[in-house]
Amino acid sequence: MPAPKLAFIDSLRGLASLYVVVFHLVVITKPQAVPPEWLAPFIGGGGSGVMLFFVVSAFTLCLSMEARADSEASPITNFYLRRFFRIAPLFYFWMVIYYVRDIWYYHDVHPFSEVAPSLFFYLNIVPGQEEGYVWASWTIGAEMLFYAAFPIIFAYSRNIGTAFALFLIALALRIPWHGFVTRFITDPTQNPELYYEYSIIFNLGVFLFGVVVYHLYKMLDPEKISRFGGGQLLLAVFSAGLMWECYDVPTDDRTINVTIQTIIYSALLLGLAITPAKIFVNRVTMFYGKISYSVYLSHATTVFFMSPLFAWVYQQTIYKTLAFGISLGLALAVITPLSYLTYRLIEGPGNHLGRQLIRRIATPRLA
Repeated sequence: MPAPKLAFIDSLRGLASLYVVVFHLVVITKPQAVPPEWLAPFIGGGGSGVMLFFVVSAFTLCLSMEARADSEASPITNFYLRRFFRIAPLFYFWMVIYYVRDIWYYHDVHPFSEVAPSLFFYLNIVPGQEEGYVWASWTIGAEMLFYAAFPIIFAYSRNIGTAFALFLIALALRIPWHGFVTRFITDPTQNPELYYEYSIIFNLGVFLFGVVVYHLYKMLDPEKISRFGGGQLLLAVFSAGLMWECYDVPTDDRTINVTIQTIIYSALLLGLAITPAKIFVNRVTMFYGKISYSVYLSHATTVFFMSPLFAWVYQQTIYKTLAFGISLGLALAVITPLSYLTYRLIEGPGNHLGRQLIRRIATPRLA
């Protein structure tokens, strides 16, 4: 388990992964696992869990980069090695699984032109390939592109003022970028709006706000603020904001909604940094945070193939709340051990391999 001071980071990852699982339990299943009406708006907002992933990712990268800046001879090289071995081994494993699955189930063989964007992590750049053939992998493409630019971003956002300025510039860039995409993507087989929403330029502002939150975190005195209930206030802002976003959002504009979600989840991050309330930070959320990357990559095709089981559950009861709850429990009963297995056998060893390589490169220099 992480140190108590930063346990909230793992918990945030766990909450984000679980929220995305609940969302995809409805979206991916066929026949659809219909949620009860009173819960449907909240579940429909589960896709926003990705925004929480992005904010937390940028926040933790800043923590890690600053902590290692003076203790490593080659912090930039080591940064890229850590990121690659953190992401690539498990992702490549699931690329193989999906490739075989699509041949077996859909009788579809992906040509190298479809495999290459995922293999080299440039899928978000290629119109028509932005989703990737690994379900929900567009986020991996966005993450890797942000990783590529992060050392430069970190170097030019060393205080909260410059970080916030970069965030505002990223928001402004969405306007001409949207115009460019809708004007120049005219192929009827491609979706310009989807390409726009999955692009790194559209999502850059979310990442950059994570950098802003990092500088706010550095400025805080958690003990002093907690005495005045600052943490509870931010958690209340998050809770009220999420309910408002899910149940009474005033606009369908994706750009506005993503910006609102970014601010809401940033309030959650700062609130837990000040006051790690047990309802959010506990052994369960920390455990799912530890295996969150494995959960993210394993859950989509798992719930899809469990669809017949969920349909049977719905046939046994007229109560949608009960049927949905049982279906979610069954989904997690399969996803959790599967994700823990891939975490132990692939994700963990991949991280270890990256650390070994960094040590091996550093050893001659030290000698």
